[in-house]
Formats: sequence, structure tokens, C-alpha cells
Amino acid sequence: MKNVVFIVTLLFTAGACCCQQTFTVEKISPQANIRSDQRPIPIGFYDKGVNKTFVTWMGANSQAIVKELDHATHTWSADKVVGHPTFIDKHNYPGMLKGADNRLYIFYGCHNSTMRMAVSPKPLSIDGSWQDGFIDIAERASYPAPVITSDGRFYVFYRDTRKDSGHDDDRPYQFVKSTDNGKTWTRQMVIDPHPRTTDNMCEVYNGKVSYQPAMNGQPAKIHIAWTIAGEKLGKHAHATYGRNVYYAWLNPANDHMYNISGKDLGPTIEKEELDSFCLVLDTGIPDTGHMAGLQVSVHYRDNGFPLIYFDNQRAGGPGSATWNGAAWVFSQIGNRNADDRELRDPRELEKTGPEAFRVYKPAGNTIKVFQTADAGKTWTLETTIAADTEIDRVYVIANGRKEAKLLITQAGDRDINTPKRDVFIAAELPPLK
Repeated sequence: MKNVVFIVTLLFTAGACCCQQTFTVEKISPQANIRSDQRPIPIGFYDKGVNKTFVTWMGANSQAIVKELDHATHTWSADKVVGHPTFIDKHNYPGMLKGADNRLYIFYGCHNSTMRMAVSPKPLSIDGSWQDGFIDIAERASYPAPVITSDGRFYVFYRDTRKDSGHDDDRPYQFVKSTDNGKTWTRQMVIDPHPRTTDNMCEVYNGKVSYQPAMNGQPAKIHIAWTIAGEKLGKHAHATYGRNVYYAWLNPANDHMYNISGKDLGPTIEKEELDSFCLVLDTGIPDTGHMAGLQVSVHYRDNGFPLIYFDNQRAGGPGSATWNGAAWVFSQIGNRNADDRELRDPRELEKTGPEAFRVYKPAGNTIKVFQTADAGKTWTLETTIAADTEIDRVYVIANGRKEAKLLITQAGDRDINTPKRDVFIAAELPPLK
């Protein structure tokens, strides 16, 4: 079975969906993508000024590929290789941001290694020879999660494979930061759970990291939710077990971490502070597997509280958590059963209103789209996107128009050396009455 990447377009109404959407799917890049282990990070955006959509994915030899859609002419560019990693790995996937200078920035090419960055030579264009090199200070990096603040500062969060203890389960979380469009960088450790003598789970795993600009009397925040993994009970191993959900936010004004109640935890959350101040859900030490999945994602409500999306194994599948001002409130999203393949690690979480969110959950040859209008108190099935192949991952294109709303990858074989996945664009048709 061939692997496939889709770009899917959707039109949703506020509140309950009152009509069914249909879609046309057009192949735009045959056999251009390979399997990846990508988190729900920024992979593209629409810019109104040039009326173009830009996207990125991982191609042959783990290279970073970019492509742009000209909405005026309804034409896609040719695929363009802009990033050349030094090794092939399913973790080398790219993320894309628009910088303060309107150039395209790609962060990619790292798995327990030095992060790479590719930069377009022209604003809002993929044309020309891209600058491609290392962010030297971001060594031992995995799972880069880039965000950009309102004043143009880059924060790229990543898991650090430190292993200073000599054990594989010593993997804290940090960021590199640039205030000059990637010319220079500084580094800061933000979550350091090592050592934990109660469970030996000292690896930080997460998914989407979300930036919230200052609003409604709230300071700007970078919301982070995570789980911990490793071995347990005196043993050491990499990602064998996982437990708990945690949350904190970083204040870009001083680069300090804060818990949900606003307690200043300083630049780094130390091991003693995790369970005392940042614990959202104590899953207990598992008998097997990862009790919250490995892609714990978070977005923000307009009141400054988070909405966390994770795989709640004890509750029977993906769910959400939010803060009501005094306690964490949990909800389940959909149902788990033997025939429903949607309930692997949760994928994408999208903010659609002050208290409204959408999650995209692959389920075999479909994507189930659930929505909430009350910050996760209740979730309803909004629509189901049908595909001709099994779906693996879903990514929201920032500011996406109906011509290109989502980037979606197909599940398939485990080959990371040969690009076997086609790339498609799906165009929205008028809703059925």
C-alpha cells in the first residue's frame, strides 16, 4: 500500500454542523514523502498579503521539502528541497514559521543531535537558494516545537538527550531562543525531572506548544503540557513506560515558568516541583505502556487557561483537561472500542474561538473531527473526512483557507529511505443541503 499525504479543505459552521461537506482530491506531488514521527507542530501558513499558502514535509533522505500555492492562479509550485540533514531518520521532520522579516524558517533534522535551520532568501517566497545550517547551541535535540511571539522572537522547544547520569532515561526539556531572526541563539532548561527515585521516569514528552499573545488582561504565555517516560522502580530504560500529565506556562517577559495558579517556578522546573505544582493528572505507575500517550498537546482559552489534549488510557481514550479556576476538569473525546482505530496518540488540536476547539483523530480510512464550544466540557462529532487510504497524522495550516486547510499523512510501511507517499490537495465543494 502506498503512503499518501493529503492537503484537505474544510468549511465548518459555528456550533453544530448543519450540512455535510464534500471534497475533491488532486495529486500534487507523487511519491514525495516518507514516514515520520512528527508531532503536531507548525507545518505551514497562509499569507493574505501575497495570497499564498506555504507548506513543508519530509522527503527523500529526510530532506525538508517546501511547496507554495498561489491562490490567485490556483497553481502549486514544484517541490523544492531546502534542507539537507546529515543523516536519515524518521524524526528529522520539519516545522515552518514566518519570521518577523517575512522570510520562511524551517526547523528540522535532529534526533539526539544538533538542530538544523533553513531560511528562505526572499520574504514570502520559496524561490532562490536557501541558507541551511546548524543551530550549534541546540545540541542533542529531538522533537523541535517552534513558536514565534508577537514581537518576533523565536522559541524552539525540544527534548534534550542529556544522559549525564549515564542512563538513557535522562532527557529533560529546554528551548533555544533568538531575538534577531535566527542570527544568534541562547539556550535555557525549562523542565528537568532527573532524578526521580520513585519511578525513574525522567524523559519529557509532549506535542503541540502554543503561544498566546497578551490579551484580556493576561500576559503573553507559551503553554506547555507534557508527560514523563522511562523505566520504573529502580530500572533504567528509554521510553518503556510513561505516566502523568503536567502543565506550566512560560512568560516571555522574563522566561520564567509558572504553574496554573500563577506560582513563579523560576527559569527551570526542578524535579521536586513537578508533582507539587505542575501535576494535572496522576495516572499512577503503569503495568504497561504510556498512560497519557507521548503527544500531550495544549492550546489556550481566551481567559488564559489551557486546554490540554492527551490519550487518557484509564478513561478509555483521548480526552481533554482544563482549569475551572479551582481544579482540573476532564472530559472524554469519542469512545474506544475494538473496531475504532482512531485512538492512537492524539494528533492535532485547533483553536476556533474563545472557548471553541477542534481535534482531528485518524480512524482507519477516515478522520473524525470533534468540536467543543465550551472549553472541553462537552465534545461532539462535527464531521468525518473520508479518504481512500489509512490516515496517520493531521496538521492544521495556520490561517488556512478553504483551498488548503489541513496537511494529512497516510499510515503505511515503515520504510524511511524511499519516498513512497503521494501528496494531494483536496478542494472544498459547496455543502450538501
